[in-house]
Amino acid sequence: MKKNIITGHTLLLLSCLLITSVGWCQPPMCGCTDTSATNFDSKANLNDGSCKYAHTTLKAEVLGTLDSLVEGSSSLFYWRNGFWTYNDHVNNCIYLIDSTNASITDALCIKRIKNQDTEEIAQDSLYLYFGDFGNNRGNRKNLRILRVSKESLENKVFQIDTIRFSYEDQTDFTAHLQATDFDCEAFIVLDDSIYLFTKQWVSAQTTVYSLPKTPGAYMAHRRDTYNTKGLITGATYIPEYQHIVLCGYDYDRKNLFSALHPFLILLYDYKDDHFFSGNKRRLDFPSGTKAQIEAIATSNGLDFYLTSEHFHTTRMGLTFDFPAQLWRVDLRKYLMPYMKSKSKND
Repeated sequence: MKKNIITGHTLLLLSCLLITSVGWCQPPMCGCTDTSATNFDSKANLNDGSCKYAHTTLKAEVLGTLDSLVEGSSSLFYWRNGFWTYNDHVNNCIYLIDSTNASITDALCIKRIKNQDTEEIAQDSLYLYFGDFGNNRGNRKNLRILRVSKESLENKVFQIDTIRFSYEDQTDFTAHLQATDFDCEAFIVLDDSIYLFTKQWVSAQTTVYSLPKTPGAYMAHRRDTYNTKGLITGATYIPEYQHIVLCGYDYDRKNLFSALHPFLILLYDYKDDHFFSGNKRRLDFPSGTKAQIEAIATSNGLDFYLTSEHFHTTRMGLTFDFPAQLWRVDLRKYLMPYMKSKSKND
C-alpha cells in the first residue's frame, strides 16, 4: 500500500497543528485558506482543515428516468467516452447511459461474475474494480472486490481477479438490518491502494479503510472517520486535481418524510491520502427533494452525474415511490477556485 512519507509540507503542517494546540501559532501560517469559507483567513498560507461553510443548497437537473433494466443502478463511472452503470444485483451487464436523456445506448455483459451486492465500481488505467461489499445487515464474511482487466473487456475474454477483505475492527457479525457501521457503497482507487468509505447506519458517519489493490485476502486498515450526518453511497475521485466528491442521503426509517434527502460532500486540499485533513464541504439539495441517490461520476471534474435507485415502500398505509433517475449538477462555483489555485501552485 501507499507508504506514509512525511514530506516537508506535511511536517510543517504537523508542527503547526502541535503549536496551535498549545496556543502558540501566529499568522501568517495555520488557518483556513479557502476564500469561500466563512472563517477564511487571508493571512494563513497553510490549510489546517478548519474551514467552515454556510449552509448551501444545490440544484440538480433531472435528465431522465432510467430504464427498468437499470432501476437498481448503484454505480456510475466514466469509461470509453461515456457513462456506464451497473445494478447492485440481478444481472452482470454494465450499461452505457446517454448523458442527455438517461436512455440505454449499449451494454456489455461480463461472464463469470457473481453479483451478490455490488454497490460501486471504481477504476484505474488498467482495471475496473467491482465492489461486491454491500453489507446492510453487517453479517457478510465474503466481502470482495472483483478486478476486471479493461483490455479483457475490450476483447471479451474477461480476465477477473478477486480482492477479499475484512474490516480489522469488526468482531460482531450478528445480522442487524440497517443497523450496522460495516456497510459500504463507496470507494476509490488511488496509487497502489483501495480506499473504502463506509455507509454507517448507526452513527451516520463514514470511516475510510485502506487495503492493497492487488489480488489477495486482507484486513482493511481503519484510517479516519468524518461525521457526514448521513449515509454515504458513492464516491468519485478526480486525479488531476486530487479532489473527491461523495454522494449520499439522509435516512430515518421511522420517518420517511424526513428521509432520502440527498447531499454531496466535497473533499479537497487535503494532505497525501488523509482525505479529511483538508476542506470538507457539504452541499444539500432542496429540502423537498427525495431520492435514493446511489452513484456519482464525472468526466471533467466540474459537471457531475448522479443516479438514483428506484425506491418503493408502503408504511402505515402510505406509499413512497421515487423513480430511478439520472441527474446532472454543475460544481464549477464550488470547485473552480480550488482547481485554479492548484494549477497555479503546481
